[in-house]
This record gives sequence, C-alpha cells and structure tokens, in this order.
Amino acid sequence: MRQIRIALLLLVLRFCAMSSSADSPAPPNIVILLADDLGYNDLSVYRNSTAGRNVQRPPTSQTPNIDKLAEDGMLFTDFYCGAAVCSPSRSALMTGRNATRVGIYNWVPSESPMHLRAGEITIAEILKRKNYRTGHFGKWHLTSEGTDQPIPNDQGFDYSFWVHNNALPSHRDPVNYIRNRKPAGNLKGYACDLVVDEAIAWLDENSASPFYINVWFNEAHLKVAAPPELARRHKYNQQYYGCIENMDQAVGRLMVYLKKNGLDDNTIVMFSSDNGSRWDYSNKPLRGEKCFNYEGGVRVPFIARWPGRIPAGSINSAPGSFTDILPTVAAFAGAAVPSDRVIDGNDLSSVFMGKRDAVKRKHPIFFYRYFHDPICMLRDGDWCLLGYDTPQKKAERLNEGALGKIKPWFFTPQHMEYLKTLTPRHFELYNLREDMGQNRDLSAKYPERVNDMKKMMLRLRSEMIREGGDWYAPGE
Repeated sequence: MRQIRIALLLLVLRFCAMSSSADSPAPPNIVILLADDLGYNDLSVYRNSTAGRNVQRPPTSQTPNIDKLAEDGMLFTDFYCGAAVCSPSRSALMTGRNATRVGIYNWVPSESPMHLRAGEITIAEILKRKNYRTGHFGKWHLTSEGTDQPIPNDQGFDYSFWVHNNALPSHRDPVNYIRNRKPAGNLKGYACDLVVDEAIAWLDENSASPFYINVWFNEAHLKVAAPPELARRHKYNQQYYGCIENMDQAVGRLMVYLKKNGLDDNTIVMFSSDNGSRWDYSNKPLRGEKCFNYEGGVRVPFIARWPGRIPAGSINSAPGSFTDILPTVAAFAGAAVPSDRVIDGNDLSSVFMGKRDAVKRKHPIFFYRYFHDPICMLRDGDWCLLGYDTPQKKAERLNEGALGKIKPWFFTPQHMEYLKTLTPRHFELYNLREDMGQNRDLSAKYPERVNDMKKMMLRLRSEMIREGGDWYAPGE
C-alpha cells in the first residue's frame, strides 16, 4: 500500500510540474532591426500617418514590409533614438543608459580611446543569463577600429557578422565585414541582403532556444547604393530611396523566414533608426536633421510587433527612447535589469501591450552633444527645452565654437576638455504636442517652466559627464 501511495504521489507531482510548464509561456524571441540615418518621413507608413506627406518634396521611397510591421503592431509617433549621431545612439540602445553617461560623446573614429566599455551591461548579456542564444548582424560602431577594444562577441553575443562603421566602398559588394573575429573578405551583394542572409543562416542552427538578434543595417548611410531596378523608380535621390526600398525587401525576407519556420507568433520585432536623416525633406514635418538635437535629428520611426500581444494597427504618442529598450526587453524575458548603476530608461512593456497609454518617466529624455547647437535637449511630458551655446533661431550646419578648426569627425584631448565646460546659456521652449515642428518658441510666455527645466538640464549634463569620464585621464 505504501508503494502505491508513493507512486500516486509521484504521478501527481509530475502532472503538476507538466501543468505548470504548460501554463508558463515560452520566453519571447527578440529581433531589433535598426536602419542607419533613416528619416522620420522616409517610411511610407509614417509619411501617410503624419503631416509629412504634405511637404514640398516628400520622399518617394515605398516600404510595404516595414509598413506591415506597423499594421500588425504598434507605431510610436514620439520615440527618440539615443543621440543625433551613430555611436552614442547605439550605446544608449544597448545599455539602457544615456550615451553621455556611458562616455560615448561623439561618433567613434578609428584608433580612438572612446568605446563602449567592457563594464557596461548590454541587452545581450542580461538575456544570456536567461539562456538566450544571441547574435549581432550588421553595423556595430561601438568599438574603435585599429584597437583591441571589445567587439560584439565580448559583450554578450554568441555570434557576430559585423562592420565597425560604414560598408565600404558602399552598400554594394562590401569588403570590410568581419565574421566573429576574422575578416569576411570581399563579399558580393548588397549589405542589407548579406546581413539578413547571415542572420537566417544562424537562425537555422539556433532558433530552438529563445534567441535575441540585432539586425543593424548599413542602409541608408552614405555611401549609398541600390539595385538599378529600385533606383530608377525615383526621379530624385535615386540611390538613397532605392537603398531604403532594398532594406525594406530584406526586412520582408526575414519576416517570411520567421513565419515559415513557426517563429513568428512568439517573436517581438522592433524597427527603428539610429538617428535622423541628412537628406532634405526626409525628416519632415520635424525641424532639423542628423547631428542636431532638434526633433529631426533625434525623433525617429519606432515600430513594435508581437502577434496577439501588441495590439495590431495601434498608434501610440507616448514619449519613448532607446534607453527604454533594455528594461522593456528585460521585462518581456523575465530578466533582471542591472541594479548597480543608473538606468535612464523605463519599462514600456505595459505600453507595448496596450495596457497603458504611457508610463511616468524616472528620468526625462535628455540629449547632450557638444559639437552642434543646440547642445542640449530635454523633453519632459509634452514640453521640450533646447539649450544653446550661442543665440540661434534656426538650424545651422555647424557651430564649432571654441574648437575653432578642429574637425567634428575626430575625438581628441581638445574635444574632451571642451565638452567638460560647454554649458547651454540660451534657451527655447516648445510644446511638442501642439507644435511638433518646433515653430513657436514659448520661452518668453512660460519663464517658470523654462527655469525648472533648465535646472534639470544643467544637473543632468553635469552628472552624466562626470560619470562618463575623461578618456584621456591617466588610468582611463
């Protein structure tokens, strides 16, 4: 009788364990698609959803596959990248921390000490703790070429097919890609296709486990190149619009693969751009362009899709940021967010799921860029404060200030000393809910709001530079 009771108990325990396992959903796969220098108005779904379609010379790029992500998921109207240029933007995405706080003050040039430090904790590293397989495919630009700084494989990725910065000599037949730690040699085809092909080949071997992959395109950064049949569809900016459409087709191939292999339903796909475009009209109706802390430089397309979980066809105007991606992904995966450092982002998982329209931010959305006025931008709710080094009423190409003839596309000890002292002295205030184009400066009308936001801006700037550190200090 005792043996029968034990056998029955074991059966009950086994049944309970199986029931518990069945009730626990499998952790979602994560795919982050990132374009390079893609404007808010370059995607047809954004152009058709905003006043951007009414500009004088709207882009003619058509992006049906990315549009389909929005049709099946959530389109954000007020989402921000991590910086108005590449490297700092990507560092914010990977760490959930403001780029200035992690010390990525500008784009990372060759043979520079500035890079994403090994001590930073990336999305890949927190997901590895939850037994995710991880891969990075495409542009990285968080490591300085010509150094022994950490590469993707050192920062949580099991596999990488990557390039330091731009595809050379262009998107067509690039020669500078690296597979893990070895040069991939001369490649035939377009960068977006090569990156997706590599990702699909890796998924063939690794999709049995939950996976996280970055698919970070070189398109649409210079030097652009597109298949002739796509380029000739456009009357102007042919290679630029053509390469965007080529990237869109690559996205479509990846989505077909996920669906065909039964991975579609439990995969969260996010699509965005690392910063705004440098091309005329591509950021409309927003003010400014790449490099500038106006909306056109830092507000980017952002789409999230997860069938059955993220409401299909939804549009959300809650302010979001690249710093929010790490805590949001962690929440979906049941992973812990680092508790030993400041995380500037918020968990937006409830917003993604349509349970809330917005979340109260722990930290406002903030940008500091020492090379272009406005040097600071702070968004708090619907309000945006711009902080300038010199009085300025419109976007200028470059305000070099005290740097004189030192070029912006380097990072030197002079740059480091300059950015430590450069503080905004002139301010503009905008209500972005009523004036997304930043046409009406309200600073004279709301001086108390300017003063409150100015204090917050100056505090964050000082705090983050102190934490970001001096790359030329002894022992750094």
